Amino acid sequence: MPTEKPNVTVISYHAPPVLNAESILVWKTLQVLRSSFSLRLVTANVASADNTLELPSDIEVRRLPTWLPAAYKPRRAVEKVLGRFVDEAWLWERRAPGAPDAPVDLIYSRSQPGASHLLALRWKLATGKPWIAQFSDPWAHNPYHVGRTARRKAFDEAHERAVVAKADALVFPTREILEQYEQLYPQSSVAKKSIILPHHFMPELYPAHVARPAEAADKLLFAYLGDFYGQRSPEPFLAGLARALAARPDMRQRVAVEFYGNVESKFEPLVAQSPVPIRKGRVSYLESLARMRRADVLLLIDAPSPTGRNPFLASKLIDYLGAGRKILGITDVEGTAADVLRAEGHPVVSPRDVDGIASAIVALMDAFERGESFSVPVPMAYSSEQVVGELAAHMERLLGETRMK
Repeated sequence: MPTEKPNVTVISYHAPPVLNAESILVWKTLQVLRSSFSLRLVTANVASADNTLELPSDIEVRRLPTWLPAAYKPRRAVEKVLGRFVDEAWLWERRAPGAPDAPVDLIYSRSQPGASHLLALRWKLATGKPWIAQFSDPWAHNPYHVGRTARRKAFDEAHERAVVAKADALVFPTREILEQYEQLYPQSSVAKKSIILPHHFMPELYPAHVARPAEAADKLLFAYLGDFYGQRSPEPFLAGLARALAARPDMRQRVAVEFYGNVESKFEPLVAQSPVPIRKGRVSYLESLARMRRADVLLLIDAPSPTGRNPFLASKLIDYLGAGRKILGITDVEGTAADVLRAEGHPVVSPRDVDGIASAIVALMDAFERGESFSVPVPMAYSSEQVVGELAAHMERLLGETRMK
């Protein structure tokens, strides 16, 4: 007689069909978890953005109102005001039910935003069920959140402390972020109840063959998939490319560059002054994987960290690994991202080292001239089946421990 699957409630403000990194990670994670658990997703009711990100029909979805304006500009204005004092998704969390209205054996929440964990905390206290909180980035002490008010910092710190204390298990993408939480919350036995799981890719989503546009058919094609915003700027790559082309003017007509994603307006002049024309656009997630496959070199461009050690692991880097293409890592030379890139044989250069970036680009030009292949092996250790399989096993262990109590 088949055993009934445990009921797992997944809480994530961002979820398909919203098109952002967290939503995509949720989509891939649920695809694997559904084979072991009966899933119920609790998320925000926001306008669709990528209808190719369809959730399987056997996942129950409850979309709660955000209590924010539907139109983009009014919504951003309200979020900006809220963000001075509380989490931008605070209204969504506060107006959600105080307890789940369906059977639940385990609660699994994901951030960002932190509001997902705040709702999970309330439901944990209401039900006493085991709870796993997964962090994609640091929450209260994110080094790139430099403009936060004292009120907002106090809000984030107090609520993060409560989440870390009450969660039965924590999941982080990098050793650096785990160590940060260990130092911040020594009283919460962070290391004892934490595991490190990287982001992941689904190999079956990548097309085997992709045709290039005619204008890039015989060129060395660099591609960046993602947004430029805040301190994440295209400037290090474009400055390095300009120096590389000054050293190798013969390659000026043999290099093509593509940026797919949102480019914040302050960076538009940089893009307009690129030494070669840049093909820009926005595409669905599945189409972005096809664009990765057709490139020669994929660009990882991170903002430089104040310490010179990058604590983050960009989900796009893991998607790049799944594409099986050469990657130029413009990121801090210390940190998980750099370690992953070097382990797979990809060059890593600091965003502050324009000469180093230029040298790396020239080396790639030379390889192109020699007719070398830019295809590389795909590291299956980062596949969704492997990574989410470890998460599922951790959930099963936690459920088993709960039954034994």
